Amino acid sequence: MGKGMGGGSPQTLPYTTGTTTAQNFSCWKKCNSLNSFHCSWSPLGPAGNTSYSLNLCWQHKGCSQFDAHKMTNYKLPHHKLYILNNVVAWVEASWEGHVHRTPNITFVFNEAEKPDPPPSRVPFSKTDGQLRLRVPRPQCPGMDQPAEREARSWRAGDSGWTQVECMTVMVKDEDDSVNCTLKGNGTFVVQLRQKTWSSYWSDWSSNISVPEEILESPVLSHQLEKLGRHGQRVLRLSWQPVLKGQSDVNYTLHAHMPACGCAELDEEDVVVLGWEVREHNLTLSGAEYEILLRAVNAAGPGPASQLHVPAEQHRDLSFKDVSVAGSTVTAQWEAPIPGEAYCFEQQVLAEASQQSVCIQEEFPAKSIHVEKGALGAPACYRLAVHGWDPEQGWTTFALWHHYANDGSLAVPIDISSGDAGVVLQWKPSPRATCPGVLAKYLICHMAERDNMTYSEADATAVNYTLQNLQPGTAYRVGVWEVTKDSEGTCSAWKKFQTKALGPQGAVWRANLKYLGISLSVPIMAAIYHLTKKRARHLLFPPLPKPVGTNAIQFSAGEKGQVRCKVLPTNTHTWSWQGTFHPKPTQPLGPDLDRPPGALGEVQPS
Repeated sequence: MGKGMGGGSPQTLPYTTGTTTAQNFSCWKKCNSLNSFHCSWSPLGPAGNTSYSLNLCWQHKGCSQFDAHKMTNYKLPHHKLYILNNVVAWVEASWEGHVHRTPNITFVFNEAEKPDPPPSRVPFSKTDGQLRLRVPRPQCPGMDQPAEREARSWRAGDSGWTQVECMTVMVKDEDDSVNCTLKGNGTFVVQLRQKTWSSYWSDWSSNISVPEEILESPVLSHQLEKLGRHGQRVLRLSWQPVLKGQSDVNYTLHAHMPACGCAELDEEDVVVLGWEVREHNLTLSGAEYEILLRAVNAAGPGPASQLHVPAEQHRDLSFKDVSVAGSTVTAQWEAPIPGEAYCFEQQVLAEASQQSVCIQEEFPAKSIHVEKGALGAPACYRLAVHGWDPEQGWTTFALWHHYANDGSLAVPIDISSGDAGVVLQWKPSPRATCPGVLAKYLICHMAERDNMTYSEADATAVNYTLQNLQPGTAYRVGVWEVTKDSEGTCSAWKKFQTKALGPQGAVWRANLKYLGISLSVPIMAAIYHLTKKRARHLLFPPLPKPVGTNAIQFSAGEKGQVRCKVLPTNTHTWSWQGTFHPKPTQPLGPDLDRPPGALGEVQPS
């Protein structure tokens, strides 16, 4: 503690052994206090065994000595100081008979201000090696100029501290923005100090731990369900972790709906997930969405993985009534559930999304609402109503598409003609690309002085083939769009002619004719043979074997004419006389013609 004031000068105070250079020996007044004065110095002797005394001398006002014991800093009593006069100060250290002292420093207490070191708990971020900190401004008078800051960094494996250049920018009504350059990536320990243009440097701050910067975005996978009748769909997200093994990483998932300008509700669609989470499901309406997933740690967010979710186009969620009068469309819808906000979406399908007005007012279930919009140039318009409540989030209540154009429904076509058929090709019109507007295509064709023939093609078709046409014949054909509101008329307006059969075609047909004739001869012969054989079998069945009769016998002398007499075996008689010339080499057999049913013996007369 202080020992009072004397009348000598610094040169008359006794000391032994000489001086020792003491780094960081300084005395100051705290910027934010009128009566807080301090001195500090580095150790001059063995730690825990060295005693220190602080000496102050004012010209013509004497000296004071303050016993700091084994401390290397001392808070001075302001009532024993001449704060407006120059003062000479030094520190003496003694241990085991040794006395050492620091060189003298000269200053004025009231002007020797020293700010407090910056706090260690300050917001910061790190991007591309640039460390950005928000540091409170020193509480010193005359702070019309930015304070000066220095930083030093240490990284695992470094041999010591590395001095870091920093730049301070004053921000009105906010903390100063301090930018420091850290070379390389990795985990850093950073300390800060600061000073004003007229003050000492502050002490170094406590350690600020700066984690490794996140340089990659999560690898994002997704699966999107179709919009249900309840007006919602589920987006299933999964991703691979970044900075594996580090538990100080979180993930932020943001679902932004450009079609609705409900900024406050949009902020509620931010989800913070822990480092161990690898998947998450979002319940979305049928509107367009922009999904952002970022990995975040104390150094700040990494690059985002972006996912564009297109608006649902094909689900029929009907308005109660839609009417179009000129360029004005009036849509009436019914709320299926209660809610606290809704927006009426009116978009040109091929253009960027236009933000609609957000109506933040409560509405009950089954309430009826009427919206009006304007239809501009010919285009496909998407009309939709999306409602929000705290429990279910956004839900699509109604969805409808309308093509604003009364132009012709005839489709320009290209024709590729053959001899017996043609291929019709066309490009989908803007009307055809408007979801749900086109029902089908109607194709009509006719030859000159012939009846019209109609056929249909699916609404997604881009070509059609007409078959079974007459070669070398002039036709007219037309392809017409049929909408859900049109009657489906068709007029054959475009002319074409099928190709005539050339010499090659005639020869080919002659060859076919000759081939047909050539094949018909053996076919007819086979049919004739089979028919004759079957007819003979039916008309002349084989005779039965004779039973109970005598064989025909001839004597050796009866080799000339033979007269035969058949003896009847029953009451019916049948006689025959004639000449018979037998041949020895040809025995009689069953091929002998006989009347059906004749039996008996043959005897010579």
